[in-house]
Amino acid sequence: MSGQQLSRRELPPTPVATLDELIEVARRFGRDPEFSRGGGGNASAKVDGVLYIKPSGVRLATLTAGDLVPLDMAPLLALLHAGGPASDDATGDPEREAAGVAGDPVMRTAMAARLADAGGLRPSVELLFHAFLPDRFVLHTHPIDINAVTCGSDGAALAARLFGDQALWVPYVDPGLPLARAIVEARRAYVERTGRPAPAITLMQNHGIIVGANTAAEIDDRSLWLLETVRAAMARAAAAAPAPPATDVVPASMDPVRARTLVDVIAPSLRGLLASGEMLPVITFDDAPLAASFTATPAGRGVVLGGPLTPDQIVYAGSWPLLLDVPADVAPDDVPALLRERLAEHVAAHGTPIIVVVPGLGLFATGGTWDQADTARHVYRDALRVAQGALCLGGVRALADAERTFIEAWEAEAYRRGVAAGAAGIGRVTGKVALVTGAAQGFGLAIAADLVAQGGHVVLADLNAALAESNARDLEARHGPGRASAIAMNVMDEQSVADGLHATVVRYGGLDLLVSNAGVLRAGGVTSQPLAEFDLVTNVNYRGYFLGVRFAAPIMARQHRARPDHWSDIIEINSKSGLTGSSRNSAYAGSKFGGIGLTQSFALELVGDGIKVNAICPGNFFDGPLWADPENGLFVQYLREAKVPGAKTVDDVRHFYEARVPMGRGCTPADVLVALYYLVAQRYETGQALPVTGGQVMLS
Repeated sequence: MSGQQLSRRELPPTPVATLDELIEVARRFGRDPEFSRGGGGNASAKVDGVLYIKPSGVRLATLTAGDLVPLDMAPLLALLHAGGPASDDATGDPEREAAGVAGDPVMRTAMAARLADAGGLRPSVELLFHAFLPDRFVLHTHPIDINAVTCGSDGAALAARLFGDQALWVPYVDPGLPLARAIVEARRAYVERTGRPAPAITLMQNHGIIVGANTAAEIDDRSLWLLETVRAAMARAAAAAPAPPATDVVPASMDPVRARTLVDVIAPSLRGLLASGEMLPVITFDDAPLAASFTATPAGRGVVLGGPLTPDQIVYAGSWPLLLDVPADVAPDDVPALLRERLAEHVAAHGTPIIVVVPGLGLFATGGTWDQADTARHVYRDALRVAQGALCLGGVRALADAERTFIEAWEAEAYRRGVAAGAAGIGRVTGKVALVTGAAQGFGLAIAADLVAQGGHVVLADLNAALAESNARDLEARHGPGRASAIAMNVMDEQSVADGLHATVVRYGGLDLLVSNAGVLRAGGVTSQPLAEFDLVTNVNYRGYFLGVRFAAPIMARQHRARPDHWSDIIEINSKSGLTGSSRNSAYAGSKFGGIGLTQSFALELVGDGIKVNAICPGNFFDGPLWADPENGLFVQYLREAKVPGAKTVDDVRHFYEARVPMGRGCTPADVLVALYYLVAQRYETGQALPVTGGQVMLS
């Protein structure tokens, strides 16, 4: 679609230097969590009657010049200065707002004023005050400490004491056209009262700040001055405050063992209870002092129950968190029933929560992806910090019911939330949380990478933590924040495995798929192999599988009890050597035969908990490090052990084993993945050992 089709004006040449300066300042503030979270905040620049503005839902931190929407300012200013009260022709009627762009004159005018296609994205709904303010650059953010003033119970008076005439106060008004007109009126009144131009800083009650400037350096200076002024006031207030009453003292920390157990019980239960479809949500946990200790005080409880402070809090974290008290005399096993009861009451009163606060323990945040859940976690923790700061400065003001319900129903905010969340994607394991052991390289890495590509959130567990971490970061870069993570895990060590599964629950809330892939092979005859090598193979391949299931199964079972139609999967990457003996390889074959015995036994034991347990028995992965490592791979080992008669070189050994496969080649990760996705998708098989051997092993 051409610019001429979008507006009567023709887009002038791109002002590269100005837009580069805008992008630099937007990204810098967008990457600073003190000023911006999620898709909140906005930035714009004006050049020759054109407003270049960030689209709704796009993050300041990742803004590019190509994202900016160019708008003809003339129709925007005409709408802003049109006669009649804003509520008569713009906003204030939730049913009308729900109609979307067609029912909103701001968006209708803005879409008509576009000078270039924006790839389907809308300009920010707050574009009118960006167009009106005289400064070349306008930056709108939601700073945590400064919002302690805007969300104060007597914010206007506090702002006047702190900032004097250097900042303009605008009482809370619904966003969109009403807010823009309120800013126009406040600036007019200031000029009339003082005879001076209105200041470049605007404080919006229960919302955030607007800083205008003609250079990026001025944006920096004004923002920093605001922040330093507020922090100095907080320091003075804290120093002058009397000792709090005994009832307000932060309680002692919860016993760490009980806290860990409660997290492992609550998070998987929440995943099941909060699921709205086949997919369980991601739940991420936060035990920072604000989340755990502050919420356990009377003041903190009042904040949790008092309603949201800002529109951003409503958009990303919801209006009403669930406050779940877990008395000290309640056993962890009894908590899911308590959670189910309290959640049902909360849903009836306020709808499904995004945040669950457990005083003394911390908060749980939910989302369709880890990125959404993590944004909700940060936004809500920021709200707690805003409230704590406001209390320090005199008191906190939550949004009034009418203000809150407008945001809840406003179509523009629903759109912003949807764009910021992004597409959930469609894949074979979309929405599932998986843990793959031995995932730093080889089969494990290939499996983990494909699970991420197919929509999963995947934990790469490996003794080589550095390599696993590097690969996880690469997967995140390709597929999105939080889609992959890494943990150090020694599958032979009980505590290491327990810690790894707990870390998975803290980050993602539960587990849907355990791929027990970690394995080692040491070839050797029964009369010559050192006992240490036999023990190593047995401990990694057999004991490691057992320990993984021991700590994964309770997590999966809690999800199933909360959501009985949800099933989880445990898949052991076994071997063809688990189906037929292997000469001079008894340690490996024995561990793999034992693994199939475990698989069948686990399947019988865990089916009642909604867990399918199966094994995949791949043929030889000749190109992986197990076989091809030049120093200790199986080709080298088998040559050294004279396992292949007449073999003189590694290539001789390889050709020998390739010739034994009817299909003439080794197994690949792609072959194993086909089997894995089949086992996850099917609903009527458990306890099976599925050969993927190219015909080398045929079951009868």
